[in-house]
This record gives sequence, structure tokens and C-alpha cells, in this order.
Amino acid sequence: MKHPLSAAVILGLLLTGCNTQETQANQSQPPAASQAAERPSENSGGNPAQNAQASAAQNAAPQVPEHLKAGKAVYDKRCKACHGEDGLGSNAALPPLGKSDYFAQDKMQLVASVAKGIRGKITVNGKEYDGIMPSFPLKDEEIAAVSTYVLNSFGNAGGEVSAKEVADYRAGQK
Repeated sequence: MKHPLSAAVILGLLLTGCNTQETQANQSQPPAASQAAERPSENSGGNPAQNAQASAAQNAAPQVPEHLKAGKAVYDKRCKACHGEDGLGSNAALPPLGKSDYFAQDKMQLVASVAKGIRGKITVNGKEYDGIMPSFPLKDEEIAAVSTYVLNSFGNAGGEVSAKEVADYRAGQK
């Protein structure tokens, strides 16, 4: 090549122009599309087995209805470590919340468990448990949200708990 410096300058200008166009295109996209453009596609390149697993995990994860999301957030932070992702108890010493007869007839039994904790023997689904569940420093709204989430998850029949019901329960305990 006769003019290597000229070729390097031209190549540099071309690359700069491409990068500028790509940056402008990304800036004109909505934020979610821009973020997607910045990360590799889950189904392209990389390890196909990992991509398939990630895609399957996203599809397998149950979608939480909007009115239960606050309760799921409390559950994930405070309850999931012991009661498990599926609400079945993370080991044989911890009672299940799934299809639980412990609070099926009285949702306030669930509220009491969250608000006051549990010490001593309880029977859940015909099995005796003897342990300690701590109470958590939660607001009435948080107890209502997590109780409603549990009542509507893990195969339970459903139901709602309001913050007023929690406040009334607490007022009656004094």
C-alpha cells in the first residue's frame, strides 16, 4: 500500500461513522428496545443449551397477577427461605403453605402467624410441626399483601385480606 497513513485515517473515519449511526439508532429506540439491543439475544449465539434453559425458565415461571405482586415481594423477602419457592416448606421440619388446612377455614390464622409468629406445636395437613416462626416487623399493608398472596398461591383456595382487617386484628390483641 502506497499511503498506509491515509488508509488508516479513512478506516478510522468509517468506523467512527458506523459507531455514530449505531448510537443514534439506539438513542431513538424506546428504553426497553435499547437495552435489548445492547445485550446479546437469549436465543442467538452463546451456548444453545443455556439459552434453551433460560427461555424455558422464563416460560415456566408463573405470572403473578398485578394485585398479588406486592405480596409476592414480601413473600420472597421474608417467607421463601423457609417455606420455599413453591410454598411446600424447604425441608421436612417446616410446614407447607401450599394447600394448607392450617388457615383454609380462617384466613386470620394466617394473619396471626405472620403478625405474631408461631412457637410450639401446630398441625398442618395432618402432620405435626414443632418449631419457631418469628414474627416480622411488617406494616398492616404488608401483612395483608403477603397473606392475600399466600391465600391465592400454592394451590390454596383464594381469598383477600385487607389492611383494615390486619389493623383490627392487632387492635384486638392488645
